[in-house]
Amino acid sequence: MPHARTTKLSGHASPGRHPAFHLTALTLALASLASGNLAAETRSTTSASEAVRLDDVTITGQVVEIPTEHVTGYVATRNLSATKTDTPIVETPQSLSVVTSDEMRDRQAETLSQALSYTPGFTSQPTSFNRTSDRFRIRGFDVESATGGSLRDGLRLQNNSYDGIQEPYGLERVEVIRGANSVLYGQLSPGGMVNGISKRPTRAPFHELNLQLGEHDRRQISADSSGPLAGSDTLSYRLTMLGRDSDTQQDHIHDDRLYIAPALTWRPNEDTSLTLLSFYQESDTRFSAPLPYRLVQGVGDDGGHTIGRHDFIGEPDYDVMDGDMWAIGYEFEHRFDERTRLSHSLRHYEADVRWNYLQALPAPAAIDFAATTGTLMRRYSDRHERSRTLASDTNIESTWQFGDIEHTVLVGLDAYDTTYDSHNFRASAPALDLTSYDYGQPVVVDRDPSLDRGSRTDTLQRGLYLQDQIRFDDAWTLLLGGRHDWVDRDQEFHRNGFTASQDDEATTWRAGLVYLADNGLAPYISYSESFFPVSVATSGQTFDPTEGRQYEIGVRYQPDDSNLLLSAAAYDLTQTNVLKYDFGNDVYRQTGEARSRGLELEARADVTPALSVIASYAYTDARTTQSTVAEEVGQRSEDTPYHQAALWTSYNFVDQGIPQLTVGAGARYKGTTQASGIDAPMPAYTLFDAMARYQLDEHWSVTVNANNLADKQYTYCEFTICRYGDERQVAATVNFTW
Repeated sequence: MPHARTTKLSGHASPGRHPAFHLTALTLALASLASGNLAAETRSTTSASEAVRLDDVTITGQVVEIPTEHVTGYVATRNLSATKTDTPIVETPQSLSVVTSDEMRDRQAETLSQALSYTPGFTSQPTSFNRTSDRFRIRGFDVESATGGSLRDGLRLQNNSYDGIQEPYGLERVEVIRGANSVLYGQLSPGGMVNGISKRPTRAPFHELNLQLGEHDRRQISADSSGPLAGSDTLSYRLTMLGRDSDTQQDHIHDDRLYIAPALTWRPNEDTSLTLLSFYQESDTRFSAPLPYRLVQGVGDDGGHTIGRHDFIGEPDYDVMDGDMWAIGYEFEHRFDERTRLSHSLRHYEADVRWNYLQALPAPAAIDFAATTGTLMRRYSDRHERSRTLASDTNIESTWQFGDIEHTVLVGLDAYDTTYDSHNFRASAPALDLTSYDYGQPVVVDRDPSLDRGSRTDTLQRGLYLQDQIRFDDAWTLLLGGRHDWVDRDQEFHRNGFTASQDDEATTWRAGLVYLADNGLAPYISYSESFFPVSVATSGQTFDPTEGRQYEIGVRYQPDDSNLLLSAAAYDLTQTNVLKYDFGNDVYRQTGEARSRGLELEARADVTPALSVIASYAYTDARTTQSTVAEEVGQRSEDTPYHQAALWTSYNFVDQGIPQLTVGAGARYKGTTQASGIDAPMPAYTLFDAMARYQLDEHWSVTVNANNLADKQYTYCEFTICRYGDERQVAATVNFTW
């Protein structure tokens, strides 16, 4: 059901918001008024001469959100990812969050990790890592490219963890679906998925230019331009660009990027559209190598030598991480009538990454030697990786009314054809003196093919899915869905030419029930499944896909005539068929099981016209429940705190007579985590963020952002390795719109 809002007609765009949206909203309001869709409440009085006087007029109307277009503020009310249909969030029986482009802009998110840092149940590594890879954990499970969980516009994007990252400036929103969701997308981690929605052409003209300066010699320019093509009533375009030249908090590591995303929409009539979407992204940085926890200050410091949070353990003349990624595709939609719609999307994607770095030799004896003598034993990792993906999804949506029961049936077929080719050489490298950091030692790489640790993997997945959203009694929505997948995988190991093949099939199901109360409450209950094929091993063993099963109950609250969305969910999520190595018999066994149980709360609200709030809390108990390794049973999942909370507010000083000024403040709390191989838990910490924007006039604004305002020093650790967290980062942005 559409979200009701009171339409306010104003001649000025609010600070930091798209003026094109306000023009569109004004046009829609006037058009609706002319057609009688807006209700006007009037009072009249009649004088003795029968003359009629009209008093104040209040205009109230329906502004229907389109889930691929810009949303003003922080509160999205509809989504596409959870059901592949345009569905209100309150009618969706699964936990999800939507991060709008306004929120990403206000917090100046430079990675997806930063964009999602205020959502519940989400954790990630620091920016030093996440500028090279979109790898996250949701509900205690890995969600990334390698697990199928990184999507763009509803299609799987990368198939390699280190292809590159999605540039937030190129996204209109990010939709996070928590929990098992293979019914619509095929192979996925049980933790869920992250779907970036690309910026698309707009019918109303919009143009912006941004100049940004920040710490560590950060210099960035970005531009976004959209509107109808000159002289055409059917074509509109969008061109989004970003260029950055920057150092980072870590010595000898830079963060340079070029991003260009042209898009074109052809809309010959209101029933048919074809949108071409593309992007090219070039990244030039270096990999932040993981550090043994014993050598990290404040975690493993026992009085010996340590590595500081600015120190670089590689070689400036050897370490490199240069990557190119590009994609081109289209989305086609045709509505045959008011009941039937056809959608088809196709995308070709390629990436090429040259990735060389030095890391600490992980052997305990080598780490002890470094701590006691200050000499760090190192090894090189010399890699060249190429990826290619062809992804397609075609579905038909049809709505039927049988008495008081309405069916929205979706039937579709999707396919992913991917290739990942990696060449990887690893061997000892010259040691590094931690007391002087004596860089300049030559790194000699042996690229003998017999030493190549890489392989080529070709994967083809096809999936057929069916979904029915059944609405009855004006209050109930029943969601039913099923899917069958076929996955073929061929792998060739470069070292010895060994080849292995594996074919898998899987059937997954989902069901959910939502009750829409008149007061805005929407309780729901759901069951969903996931699967993910296990990689082919050199041992020649074959394995069944891992399986995920989730039970969830929740409630949402979205009252009429307000821009408020409150969500709560409790869940029980289990992954079975987890692969574990049996040391006693020198074989792998699928006897592992992981389980996550928890509670998630989220609030997004425009409390007043001046005050907006985002708040979240998550309690997560994720751990290994079965394993061939006895000490793993009961082990908590990596980087998964029991308690996590976040709060962000933005306030405009219009009531104080300073409508040009908007300030924002946020706090992120992360409880203790337990890393495998480290006896003591990682300490809890709280980070503070801030923003201030001043609108100079209708075109110019200046924004200052600060992340980790108090410069809290903290450390991320998992599997006995660590990275330092983000230190304070301050940046100033000048924005010009026209």
